[in-house]
Amino acid sequence: VNYGAQLTQQEQTAGRLPSGWAYRLPTESEWEYACRAGTPTAFNSGSSIRGGMANFYDYYEYDAASGEIQLSTPAVPWLPRTTGVGSYLPNAWGLYDMHGNVDEWCQDWFGAYPTGAVTDPQGPASGSWHVVRGGGWGQHGMWCRSAYRDTGRALRNNGTGFRIVLAPSS
Repeated sequence: VNYGAQLTQQEQTAGRLPSGWAYRLPTESEWEYACRAGTPTAFNSGSSIRGGMANFYDYYEYDAASGEIQLSTPAVPWLPRTTGVGSYLPNAWGLYDMHGNVDEWCQDWFGAYPTGAVTDPQGPASGSWHVVRGGGWGQHGMWCRSAYRDTGRALRNNGTGFRIVLAPSS
């Protein structure tokens, strides 16, 4: 949150960002929309995730039709660390690392999903845990699905990161 506010101030001061725009964390629904890139499948590349497609604990691949697939020897050696952006293919909208590498903070507090059809739902106004999305280098493939959501505390570690969005400010 502080990073987005400081970047907004810096870019406005430099004259590169017009008034009424700000950098911030994505909402949970914005994150999922960007991750899916127009797809309805479990992953933005299809119904499964296999070693070499993203940075995750690929001893446990995942297929939406059959579930978790445990391997004794993954096809691609597991990397027990983050990788540089662009190490894997981007989604259809050109966004990298939406699955795996690090869990990504979202603006929303964790809470129950609303029932019924909703457009761009917002999380609760307060809470103890923020939503994290995307899965990380140490997580099974099932936790890297587009729809998978988890909770994250404000802890500094090598498995949590963030991306920012540029959006109209309120």
